[in-house]
Amino acid sequence: MVAGLYGCGYNPIEIEKIVKGNLGNIIDVNYYKIICSLLNFYQIKTKELSGLIKGEKIERILKYYTNNQDIRDTKIPVVLSATRVDNGDSFYFVSNKMNLLNERKIKYIDSINLGEAIRASISFPVIFQPKKILYNNEYVSLMDGGIIDNIPIRILQKMGADIVIGINLGYNGRVDSSIDNFIEIGEQAVAIMSYMITRKEYKEPEPEIYIYNPEIWDISLLQLSAIDKSIERGYTAMKKHIPAIKRKFNI
Repeated sequence: MVAGLYGCGYNPIEIEKIVKGNLGNIIDVNYYKIICSLLNFYQIKTKELSGLIKGEKIERILKYYTNNQDIRDTKIPVVLSATRVDNGDSFYFVSNKMNLLNERKIKYIDSINLGEAIRASISFPVIFQPKKILYNNEYVSLMDGGIIDNIPIRILQKMGADIVIGINLGYNGRVDSSIDNFIEIGEQAVAIMSYMITRKEYKEPEPEIYIYNPEIWDISLLQLSAIDKSIERGYTAMKKHIPAIKRKFNI
């Protein structure tokens, strides 16, 4: 979400104001389908519920603040990642495909509404309903891209980035004994999986890449009351890493 808004030209202070100013309008709990699913609890399979939050409200807000523009019209190059639900393909929404060619499990798209692309990229399993988009004349369901690629650094490099500073918001290897409900367990499961994939991909130091974790591991995805705490931790972490970043890139 931050990448999409930043690509539109909003600065960090403006993004903070947008988020805080819409906290009461972004959650649309899918009460009807939750009830239907509970009533059908003993059925082997039900199609009633694919996520606790519909995601329609946040998509409308995103389209409003991005002026309903296409991803290819962003002021700053952008990459947003999503994962196809039915086969695990990685979908990358990019502001410019340039020489990016589709691969067997990787698809690049530069013709999609930016708000819809952001909505797809934040569709965390169980919490948000997957986002359906039209692709090759069929509707496909997409969920959070972090499941497969938590930090799409390789794509940024293919798009021409010489230096990449990756911010890993997920699990950082620490024990969190406060996890005690199905949402937090689901979050932790995905976070650990993403952590293992990221650690394997970037296990060797690379001169063009710097990855750090702002240590918000104990803040839940839906803990909206902790936004100020998250921002402060991110700011503190960035200040702590600036000297190392300058040394690494000789700046």
